[in-house]
Parts: sequence; C-alpha cells; structure tokens
Amino acid sequence: MTDFTSADALVFLGAVPSACLCVNGGGIILFANEAVCAIAGAGPALARTPVSRLLPQWHALSATQAKSFRRETILLRHDGSAIPVELSLVRWEREGAVLTGVVIRDLIDERALDSMRVELERQNEQILAEAEAAHRRLGFIIDMLPQAACVFDAEDRYVLWNEKYAALYPEIAPHLQAGVSFRDILRISLDSGDMPEQIEDPESWIEERMKKHAQLSSQDEQMLRDGRWVRHDDRRTPDGGAIGMRIDITDLKRREESMRQLFDANPMPMMLCEVGTLAILAVNEAAIALYGFSRTDLLSKVVTDLHVGEEGARFGKTLLGLDVECEARTVWRHRTAGGEERHVLIYVRFLNEGSNRRLLLTIADVSDRIHAEAHATHLANHDPLTGLPNRMRFRQALETALGQATLSGQETAVLYLDLDGFKPVNDTFGHATGDDLLKQVAQRLSAVLRTGDLVARLGGDEFAILQHASVQAAEHVAQRCIQALCQPFSIGDRQIDISASIGIAVAPGNGIDPDGLMSAADTALYEAKAAGKNTWRRSAA
Repeated sequence: MTDFTSADALVFLGAVPSACLCVNGGGIILFANEAVCAIAGAGPALARTPVSRLLPQWHALSATQAKSFRRETILLRHDGSAIPVELSLVRWEREGAVLTGVVIRDLIDERALDSMRVELERQNEQILAEAEAAHRRLGFIIDMLPQAACVFDAEDRYVLWNEKYAALYPEIAPHLQAGVSFRDILRISLDSGDMPEQIEDPESWIEERMKKHAQLSSQDEQMLRDGRWVRHDDRRTPDGGAIGMRIDITDLKRREESMRQLFDANPMPMMLCEVGTLAILAVNEAAIALYGFSRTDLLSKVVTDLHVGEEGARFGKTLLGLDVECEARTVWRHRTAGGEERHVLIYVRFLNEGSNRRLLLTIADVSDRIHAEAHATHLANHDPLTGLPNRMRFRQALETALGQATLSGQETAVLYLDLDGFKPVNDTFGHATGDDLLKQVAQRLSAVLRTGDLVARLGGDEFAILQHASVQAAEHVAQRCIQALCQPFSIGDRQIDISASIGIAVAPGNGIDPDGLMSAADTALYEAKAAGKNTWRRSAA
C-alpha cells in the first residue's frame, strides 16, 4: 500500500478532472480527489472512512466479480441528501491487495445538461423560426415599398431586394441571389451591354459606385438611357450592412427643368440668394440685361452690393429680418454696371430646397414710372416757361416757412415783384420775345438770391421771392433785383429795357398769416408803382 499512496500517485489522481476515489478490499477509502469531495460536500475528510457511508450500496456493487463495470446508484452527501450518480469501477491487484478505482459522474448535472441541451435546441429552433418569419416580414415590407429597394450584409452581399429593384435592372435580375456581391452584380450589369445607366468610363464608374456605397450615407443621381432619372440613396446600418433605395425622380427633374426655364426665360429680372449671407446664387437673363454685369460678376456679389449708398445696409437688414414673404412697396435705387441709377421694386419669396432656405427676388424696374411721376410733380409745382416754382409751390413753401419761423422766432420776408414795361414788349415784339424776356428775368433773379432763398413766377410778369431774412436783408435783396433787371436784355438782335417794382412784407411784423403777408407785400408793390416804378417799398408794420 505504501507504493500506491506515494506522492506521484496522489498527484496523478488529484489532477484527474473527473470525480475519482480509490477503495481497498476492506471498503475503506484510501484517496478521494477534490471533485469527489465537492460532490459529497465533505471536504478532505473522506479519506480513511468507509466507502459505504458515501455509497450505501457499495457491498452489493463490490460483490460482482467483473474487473470493470458501470452502475447507477445513490450517493449520500454530507448533509444527508441523496443524489443519483453513475459509478465506473475498475479492480486491480497490487502485491496481493485488491484495490478498486471509482469514477463518479453526477447524474443530476448530466440530466440538467441534457435538459438544458434540449431547451437550447428548442430555443434555437424558435429563434430560427422567428428569424425566418422576420425575414419574410422584411421581404413583404420591401415589396410594399413604392421604390426599388435592396438590403446588403456587412460584406456587401445581397440579402433582400424587391420586385421593383429587379424590374429596374432587368439585365441583372436573373443573377440576383442571396450572397452574391454588389461588385459582382455591377460587373454583370456592365458586361451585359444592356445596363440602363449612361456610362462613359465603366471601370471608374464601378469604383466610384463602390466608394459611395461604402459611405455611411450617400446620394447620387443617374440619368438612364431612356431619359428617366433615378436617385441612388444608400445608407449603412449599425451592423455594417447597407440599405439601398432607387427612387425614380424623373417627374422631379422635369419640374426642376421647367422651373429653370421659367426662371431663365422670365422677362422680369430674378435672383436666387442665400438667406444668411444674401450671396447671389443664380440670376436670369433679364437680370443680366438690367444691370449690365456678366453672370460671373453678378454671382460674385451679395445683393446689397447693387444698392446706392446706405440703402444696401437698410435693405440687407430688412431681408434678414423677414420671416414671411414680402410684397414690394419700397422703391430702392440700384446701380448698373455703367453707373446708371435705376429705381426698382423687389418682391421676396422663400424657397425651401431640402434643408436649405433660399430667397427668390423678383425685380421690377420702375425707373420710367418714377421719372414720369417726378416730371408730373415738377410740372404741377413749377412754371413750364421759366422752370421756376409756381404760385402753388410758393404758397406751400410760404406756409412751411411761417410755421418754422413761429417756432424759432426767425423773421420771414416776402418780396412781391412786377415788371415795368413788359406789356409794350409783348404788344410790340410778340409773345415769343416776351417769353424769352421772362426766361432771362428768371435767370437774373435766381442769380442775385442767396442760398436758401426761393423765387417763383406767380403768373404773367409777376414774381415773388421768399427769404428767411430780416427787414434790412430783404431791402438789400430788393435793391439788387432792381439793379439786375434795369440792365438791357439782348433778345435776338434787339436790346430791350425794362425795370421792376417790388413790395416787401416781413413776418412777424406784417403778420404770420400767408394770405395777410402776401396782401401786405402786394400793397407795398402798388406803393412802389405809384412812386414812379423801378423802386421798392416796404409795408408798414
């Protein structure tokens, strides 16, 4: 027995992963490894104890004469519980002693493993069934999509595709099967000679398609041979696979082309601008014609560059503050390439292009209307013969001046002027000569006035002067007017002499009412006439 319990034997049996013990002919446990102790829950105390305490049926089992056999029996654990085990026994003799080696297999663990194995197989079958059902559902969903669609795995191999995809690419439809690579399908399409896309460089096209396909997200538009347009929309899935959509955008492209033609051919100048920067993104031919810049020059500008002076900053602030579309109500001044100033109305519309928001500006050139209105306003307020303000404009200016003078305490003077000897000129030389004479009178009167003074023709040979001036200043101007008009006038080959009589009224001394002040000046004028003409008189306060 000494040889059996040697250190080598103990090391060997202890290293066996199975539960092992050695029993002598007297039924005493000579050795039990850790696995047996773990099953029995007894620790190392099993050694030198009767094996029957562990295996109650040991004597019946040991009665058999077979040198090796296998039996199922009961093992009593240290806590008194019994568990089913399977024993593998081997007998051998050593130096006249009979020894029995026992290998114990815990049937509870085995049966549990069998049960778990069965359960796992059942779960695997269920998972496979659910996966197949999900696969079919995904196939149904893809077939219901209005676009052509396909699904790839992480190796860029086809997993699913719908009928619309196969119909879009009939040259590859017979070759579509699960597991075929995307690159192989592209090659098959090229080699068929019937691919619907228009391709100039096949090899570059394949590499470009694969490069875009590998991106997390990519879009590409392709024109087909039959004139249709298809958008390729590929997106990577979290597991490394990809989903591809093929969308027929023919109608969209046709609408875009129609809009482009409408934009380019529109007789109204139009511009497309960036919302944030107001940079000009596109212009039509009418805009190029209006401004005289080349298309390249216009596209290098922001729209506020076209405005005159500080209007650009004001217009830019207006545009950036818009949150709704704007009807044109303000007349803006734009500068052309040649330096000409144009008056325009600008209609603003918002355009949404995907995530981008643009401004569509439609520009109406109203320069002719503005000039016509200005001319009409001028005619309504000026004498058509001399170009001087007329009676109505003089009355408006007088009312304004008296209102300001009332607030500031400043004096306001009115000089009422009538030509001496004008009627004989008309009667003798005709109205054409008289008209020329009136024009020259207007020029001489304008020449002697100070900045800010106003001279008007009230009608016939009557003129009036409005000044922000004191009595003394008004008298000085009246004297200068008399001196300027007493010089001969050259009309044709004639020298014509006339003079002027002037009446002066000053507010507030002669009143602050426009009619009253004009009446006072008129009265002073008649006093000047009565005094022999070619002189002036001031109205008494």
